[in-house]
Amino acid sequence: MTVLVVGSGGYLGSRLVPALLARGHRVRAGVTDPRRARAHGWGDRVETVRCDVLDPGCLPGALTGVDSVVYLVHRMGSGPGFRAEDAAGAAAMREAMATAGVRRCVYVSGLAPSGGPREALSRHMSSRLEVEQLLSDGPTPVFTLRAGIVLGSGSVGFEMMRTLCERLPVQPVPRWMRGSRVEPVAERDVLEALCHALEVAPRTGHGDLGCGEALTYSALLGRFSRVAGLPTVRVPVFGVPWDLVAAGLSPLMDVDAGTVAGLIESLRHEMVTAGPAWDLLPPGWEMTGIDDALRRALDD
Repeated sequence: MTVLVVGSGGYLGSRLVPALLARGHRVRAGVTDPRRARAHGWGDRVETVRCDVLDPGCLPGALTGVDSVVYLVHRMGSGPGFRAEDAAGAAAMREAMATAGVRRCVYVSGLAPSGGPREALSRHMSSRLEVEQLLSDGPTPVFTLRAGIVLGSGSVGFEMMRTLCERLPVQPVPRWMRGSRVEPVAERDVLEALCHALEVAPRTGHGDLGCGEALTYSALLGRFSRVAGLPTVRVPVFGVPWDLVAAGLSPLMDVDAGTVAGLIESLRHEMVTAGPAWDLLPPGWEMTGIDDALRRALDD
């Protein structure tokens, strides 16, 4: 199978490419700047193509001869207009896949908050769900893998926890961060689910992927501190809005402020799976628990 990984220079894409190669697939690495692929150890084992979804003219060449597409584009860090850019890119990819006759597309999104009107969603999640819908409006079968906070070295969600626990031994935790639960998932499980989605019969719709344990973000910070051996204390605070938290955390992170703000805003919502979705992984696959996932990420 020839797989185009759109966004292969990012965190998840750069880890998916070697996983696909190890399973015998032909991989085409789609990046906005082909020079970025040379920084990865797999750069000389794939065909690298320019694949900028905001430049539709380059998409036909990138998709020629491709069986499947993994779409990992999310422009949250590009500025306040990221949602419009996400939508434009998804629409362009939808039309290009239809013209090229791509057999399937797998898109990675985040866990949608359980309950509540669409208007209450964070800008981050609203954009993710909009992209999911736009990709699915075409003739190409699209399956969306909705994953929780990915526990892996390099994941923005994981690195945000690492920064909080390493640099802030006393962590102020607003009420809204203590009330909503999250359900993280190990990097290895996300990669396996992606490969599995490409290797079974094409399907549509979405599936929720989590570790099977939901907890508050404050409790997740506590688990990280315990596994990492860091002495931290979480102190409840009141009346602190999410945007103020994001503004205070952004200078500590090696990530753009827009991405940090988007993730912090999403923590206001309950983001857990609807229930076990065993068909997202091969029979017999054992999900990774939170502590084990954290250890793996810290050892990476």
